[in-house]
Amino acid sequence: MATLAQSTTAYTNAAETTWSTTYKNFVANAEFNRFGWAATALAIQGCVLSPTLLLLMAYFGGGDWQFLVSMFCFLLVLVPILSAMSVKYIFPAFATSFVIHLTIIVIDLL
Repeated sequence: MATLAQSTTAYTNAAETTWSTTYKNFVANAEFNRFGWAATALAIQGCVLSPTLLLLMAYFGGGDWQFLVSMFCFLLVLVPILSAMSVKYIFPAFATSFVIHLTIIVIDLL
């Protein structure tokens, strides 16, 4: 029976690494520390981005739409964390929220 079993060799192409492959590898390795990544994302969102935006809105007179968008962005980060989703969903949610918050901050400053 041993002569009938064929062994297969796993071929990997290490020379070709795209950004999506690098991201998938990073997410797979970061899954072990999911609680730390979730706590960090929530801390940055709740203790840095949101208060900064609210202070700038109060000082420069931002509109109601900015407050609404910032609260939706906060929920965008909070929902994957409270749903115990994998890091694969927490990172894009935080990145989207981060970019939107920075855009609104720049709009308020200009």
